Amino acid sequence: AANDGGAVALMSGNVTRETVESAISSGATGFVPKTLGAKSLVQAIRFMAAGEIYAPFQFMSQASEDQNSGLFSARELSVLRGVCEGKANKVIAFELGVQEVTIKAHVKSICRKLDARNRTHAAMIARDRGIITI
Repeated sequence: AANDGGAVALMSGNVTRETVESAISSGATGFVPKTLGAKSLVQAIRFMAAGEIYAPFQFMSQASEDQNSGLFSARELSVLRGVCEGKANKVIAFELGVQEVTIKAHVKSICRKLDARNRTHAAMIARDRGIITI
């Protein structure tokens, strides 16, 4: 109502799938995660401007990750997803728009929380426990 009937989309770095579904069912045009890359963001905006509803499939299909949200922050889950995809810290940092040293700190925290020996072990544990589905 405040937008005079115009399109409204959510943008957040820490939101549950249920919140997104509720917002969309209430009339939101979509959900854009803060971690979305610039090119993807432009495409998402174009998609919503064309009258379509946008929510990243990968985000909406991550029920297992929502269950682990108490253990990991949204940023840690993004980093863990990158690790599980075999991406280097430098690549993950670029995609998330942060410094590589920040990613290293997140990887260290993830390894501690999973009791993993290294990033590869953390990825294996995350996949085995269903924390990250790729």
